[in-house]
Amino acid sequence: MQNSSNQKVKVSKEQFAGLLDYWLWGQLSDKAVKKTAKDFGFKIRNKKDFNKIFEELFIFDVWLIVYTCEGVFEDEDKRNDVLDIFHHLEYGRILGKEESFGDWMMSLFHRYAEYGKAMETEHPSTPLWVVADVFNKRLFGEIQKDLTFQTKVITYKGLFVKYLGETIKKYDIE
Repeated sequence: MQNSSNQKVKVSKEQFAGLLDYWLWGQLSDKAVKKTAKDFGFKIRNKKDFNKIFEELFIFDVWLIVYTCEGVFEDEDKRNDVLDIFHHLEYGRILGKEESFGDWMMSLFHRYAEYGKAMETEHPSTPLWVVADVFNKRLFGEIQKDLTFQTKVITYKGLFVKYLGETIKKYDIE
């Protein structure tokens, strides 16, 4: 599995879904969540606060993974297979048997739709501003009028998509 600078690493769909899982949980470690909360100005005073930002980051980051894969993968069938495996991994990790996979996916798709609609919204500066508004409202309950927060969410999304997209392009999924 060595990779020269031009050669893509060949992996199975399952291995690539595992890579996406690894990427996600690198973003969602306790340390990473606390750092992101601090960067966003979200105060974690107790377990409830931690769980709130963790849940929002989980959904936002999974959506960012799906969004990035949709923009980078050329083979739609392979992409969909990988994302299906990835979602099953996350379902098993997060819920187990507490909720059916189908119900869980429907709730995720509703949240994905919020972000997707925001990306399609015309805004004087960028649709990413509207994405940040959605995240802002989901996290705080109402939109906080905070330019710094908005900018940090936009930057978070931009860097996430950029680096994950570059990583995806290094692999040839069989």
